[in-house]
Amino acid sequence: MKRKIIGAAVLATGAAAALAAASIPGASVTASPEPVSGIVRQAEAYAQADPTAEAGMREVIRACMASAGFDYTPPNTNPTLDLNAAIGFPRLTVESAKTSGYGITGPLEPTPDTAEGRLFADPAFVKALNGPAGTAPVTTDQGTGTIAGGCRGQGMTKIYGSVENYMLATGIAYNSFFPATLSVSGDAGLAKAVQNWQACMKETAYPSFTNPQQALDAGKAAGGQEEIRIAVTDAVCRDQTGFHSSVDGVLDKYITTRMQELAPQIEQVTQIRKTAAANAAKLTAAASK
Repeated sequence: MKRKIIGAAVLATGAAAALAAASIPGASVTASPEPVSGIVRQAEAYAQADPTAEAGMREVIRACMASAGFDYTPPNTNPTLDLNAAIGFPRLTVESAKTSGYGITGPLEPTPDTAEGRLFADPAFVKALNGPAGTAPVTTDQGTGTIAGGCRGQGMTKIYGSVENYMLATGIAYNSFFPATLSVSGDAGLAKAVQNWQACMKETAYPSFTNPQQALDAGKAAGGQEEIRIAVTDAVCRDQTGFHSSVDGVLDKYITTRMQELAPQIEQVTQIRKTAAANAAKLTAAASK
């Protein structure tokens, strides 16, 4: 009898989660004297894996796991990158704050007392998904590795052509802008944006917060309606001071430089994703016949 699980742990598949060890360079990106306005959004789009290719990989894994006796559908975990969040200030709007405060991030892995957790505790399931115990991860010359055995490895190679291509077009691309965000920390423009926000907050019921990270931490710790109140107050001040626009303007300087540095990689990743999406489309077409 097949054992069924739908949408279990992120580590089962997905761009960023596939990387067992990510080597992120230190902060060494200089500000461009001619920043491209809005390039932050281009970078965030580049960091996200191709959805068609990722859907194809999930289908390969599903079919492979079915042949091993498991009715398992990998979760759709194609993460989006928020470069404001990468420097400690996740984007926040008044509307989202009113609805859900700062939002809730669920666990990356299933807890042991759930159906998902019990399945991932099954050695036969893990062997089918990831390969035999002790399977060495595939690593790249960038110091990044991922488990690439079993059905996951089959999905990577069938859609992306190789495990290395998969890592480059997903996790490595996702991580590629963190050197730029680390370099932003000492920029005077960022300090000014935080100061303007702090001045706004001093006129509210929460005058002690010196930056949005403190507000977020306090809101999360409080929970419930107090979290909503803190989040809404925070969001209003961000809106009134143009906080995220200012942060994006600062990021543009460093992301412009980083995009120039990454130009050869971006070209390579673009081609890998194009081919992977075509492979996934062929798979879908063949399955529909």
